[in-house]
Formats: sequence, structure tokens, C-alpha cells
Amino acid sequence: MQCLLLTLGVALVCGVPAMDIPQTKQDLELPKLAGTWHSMAMATNNISLMATLKAPLRVHITSLWPTPEDNLEIVLHRWENNSCVEKKVLGEKTENPKKFKINYTVANEATLLDTDYDNFLFLCLKDTTTPIQSMMCQYLARVLVEDDEIMQRFIRAFRPLPRHLWYLLDLKQMEELCRF
Repeated sequence: MQCLLLTLGVALVCGVPAMDIPQTKQDLELPKLAGTWHSMAMATNNISLMATLKAPLRVHITSLWPTPEDNLEIVLHRWENNSCVEKKVLGEKTENPKKFKINYTVANEATLLDTDYDNFLFLCLKDTTTPIQSMMCQYLARVLVEDDEIMQRFIRAFRPLPRHLWYLLDLKQMEELCRF
């Protein structure tokens, strides 16, 4: 596992200048995303978004719920006022079926990068309104079990990113803090 952490760190630090993350070309089947998800890993191009428990994008996405209008309700948990609170963020559909307009603290866009629907989902929240776009991406899993193959896939997705990226691998601690 330490080797995997080192690999992730090196891969994230050695990115080339490009802001767009390559997305899979598969068609998105929004209803298949419905249900519970667990945050397994995070990556960001702005450490202040996740550096502390109270940081703006230190969130743990716990479920996704498509709406009849093809929007996406994102249920997440974050640490506020010394407790874990649930937040619901509505992702409004756009012309791109994998991008949703959101209004959440420092993020205005949610992008679904890759999924197999049954095991994993890579999802990013970003602020597209600033010259230097801030972004936080998560590897989400249906079950709270680490999968090295999917983690390697998550690492490969971020190789083209600029700047030093910071990551959290063991997010189970937050899961334990946020039991409802």
C-alpha cells in the first residue's frame, strides 16, 4: 500500500500543463448512478480546498440521485461546527451529459469522468469562473473496499493535470465520523 501511495504522489506531482481531464467516450446512463457511494480517494490542484477537516471541498459524496428532469442530486457530508452535516447539491443538466451546473461554495460544475456503474465513479467538482480553475476529484466506490486496479486507473486519469496535486487515500476515517 505504501508503494501505491508513493506512485499516486509521483503521478500527481509529475503532471503536464493541461486542465482538462480526459473523459471516457461511453454514453452516460444516469439512472445507473443512483444509490450509495463511498469516497475512497481525492485529488486537487488547490491544497487549500482540502487541507483541513473544515476546508471547502473536503466533502464526502455519499449518494447520487438522478431526477426525472435528468438533473443529478448529489448528497454529500462535510465537517461543520464540530459535527458532520449532510448537504444536498443539485446538478443541473447541461448540453454535455457528463457535466452538471452546480452552486456549491467554491464549485460551479460537477463532471462525471468515468464509471462502470457497479464498482466505481470518478467525479470532479470545479470552479470554472476563475482564471486558475480550482478542482477536486474523487474516486467513489459502491462498497468500502480498496481496489488497487481502480486506484491505478484514478491515478492515470490525473497524469495530465498541471500543478502539484494533493491527495487523501484513506477516507474511511471520515466515514466513521459521519455515521447517520
